[in-house]
Amino acid sequence: MTNGSVPPPPLGVEGKRRGPARAVLASLVVPGAPSFMRRKFLSSMLLLFGVLVPLAAAVVGVVRRDRITSLVLDSTVLRVIQVICAVFVLTRLVAVIEVINARRAGTRQRLAAFVAVVGLLVVAFPAGYSVVRADQLNEVINKVFVTSGSSDPISAIAGDATDDDYQTILLLGGDEGPGRWALRTDTMILVSIHKSSGRVAMVSIPRNLRGVRFPEGSPMHDEFSKGFKDLTNAIYPYVYAHPDVAARYLRGDLAPEAVALVTGLSYSLDVTIDDYVLVNMQGFLEIVDALGGVTVNLDKKIPMPGNVPGAKHPYPPTIGPGEVKLDGTLALGYVRSRAADSDYRRMGRQRDLLERLAAQTSGTDVLRNFPQLADIAKENVRTSLTPDEFAFLVDRLRSGTNIQESAGLTPPLINPGRPDWEVAANLIDSLQDAIATGVKFPFA
Repeated sequence: MTNGSVPPPPLGVEGKRRGPARAVLASLVVPGAPSFMRRKFLSSMLLLFGVLVPLAAAVVGVVRRDRITSLVLDSTVLRVIQVICAVFVLTRLVAVIEVINARRAGTRQRLAAFVAVVGLLVVAFPAGYSVVRADQLNEVINKVFVTSGSSDPISAIAGDATDDDYQTILLLGGDEGPGRWALRTDTMILVSIHKSSGRVAMVSIPRNLRGVRFPEGSPMHDEFSKGFKDLTNAIYPYVYAHPDVAARYLRGDLAPEAVALVTGLSYSLDVTIDDYVLVNMQGFLEIVDALGGVTVNLDKKIPMPGNVPGAKHPYPPTIGPGEVKLDGTLALGYVRSRAADSDYRRMGRQRDLLERLAAQTSGTDVLRNFPQLADIAKENVRTSLTPDEFAFLVDRLRSGTNIQESAGLTPPLINPGRPDWEVAANLIDSLQDAIATGVKFPFA
């Protein structure tokens, strides 16, 4: 040491002086490690918020991947993810600046600065993408999950003592698409979940069910005091085409057409219906594609229908028999085909496909495809469920063993042209009792 020069302090955990570019790289990977011997408190904070917190969040995501739907549909969780991403980048920025300022080495410092800029861009890009996606998911939540402004069921049956034991949701598949007027609910499935056991029963409601009744004093009862004169799948477009009727079914942001349909089916079948989920035909097709398709086992050939608007490719004449992998287009043809057997057997195929899709979809599948699924839902799905309730429904359906019972309001149980509503109500009661007790329903 000459001319009064002061030796530089030892740097790095090992106490050895390293090149600034290497220190910058180390700070990008483990912020705070290269400066730990100099600034222990600052380095500890950088390690905590730049490494340990993001790592803990990742572990939670992996451990709870089977419940990933509830996580990504939680606005609070999305905000936390955004904060973690921002802090992830900020800690590395602070760590890099600290290292560069501590190591003044001429041209080597310029190299370190270059490495720092490139490295921060590499780190910032995925973090920024995650922040943007979280914002987009919040937008999806606000658009898909509509609310009545109340936690009450859409249609409750007075004196229904079992209301608290079950969550009952009406799944509606609409034929909305290019060249189609309004929306006919060709697919209607009543899903009852026994809350304490998680067991599920599904009841298909025929599109050609006639005479749906409405409670006295309701707008549709005023129009059809002896029951709806057309098929059940025409209730939605009827209300849509009559703004004066629709105005009387307005409840917050809910679709008045869906509220009218839920009210009629609830009253006719003497069952409390808490919520609805509406998926249009194009959305169903795209959801199946996003999840990688679904495999079914067919015991005979199934003729395909005419091409559906939005189909990704022409239909083959038939599919099956045997094991068949269905993409979205083929899946839609499978559940729409009437030439294969009958309208009532078609309803059975709809329940079967829903069960198989649910059983074959894992939490990892949902997580991997969630951005695409969210974009599809934004344009094609509307529900009165809260995000937490929707996640509960998805989790129950995705666990195929939870779907215990499945039936349709079809012959010989029910004559859709002249339904005996008391028999239909008793059938639904029996299904709910079956999932509550675990006793097999005899007509599934």
